[in-house]
Amino acid sequence: MKGKLLVAMQFLLLASLALSESSNSASRLEISIAIILALLAVFILFKSFKDLGSALTPLPESKEGAELVTSGIYSYLRHPIYSALFLLTLAAYLWKQSGSVLITALLLTALLLYKARYEDQILREKFPESIEFQKSIPAFLPKFRRG
Repeated sequence: MKGKLLVAMQFLLLASLALSESSNSASRLEISIAIILALLAVFILFKSFKDLGSALTPLPESKEGAELVTSGIYSYLRHPIYSALFLLTLAAYLWKQSGSVLITALLLTALLLYKARYEDQILREKFPESIEFQKSIPAFLPKFRRG
C-alpha cells in the first residue's frame, strides 16, 4: 500500500510539472541545456528499463520472483530511473522557470529521495547481497573511477 501511494504521488507531481505554466523568460542557452538534459534523461530511462527487463515495476517493492539487477546501468547507479527523473525535473525548471515548477520540483526531489531509501530498505530485506551492492554503488550519481 505504501509503495502504491508513493507512486501515485510521484505521477501526480510529474503531471504537475508537465502541465505547469511557463514564465517565458528562459534564454536560448537555458532552453538548449534543458533539451540536452531531457534527452539524457530519456536515454537513461530507456537503458534502465531495458536492463531491468521483466523486473521493471513502478513500485518500490520488487516483483515476485524477480532477481536483484546489478548489471548494465545498475553497475553504475542503484537508482538510475530516479536520476533520470531528477534530470527531467531540472530540465523542466530551466525551460519553464516558474515558482510553481520550482516548488513541484523540490517536492518531487524529496519524494524520490524518500522512495529510494524505502526501496533500498526493501531490497536489503529481500536480497541480503544488496547490502554490499548498496555500499559499493552510488544511488544517483556515478563515480568516475581512475583507470
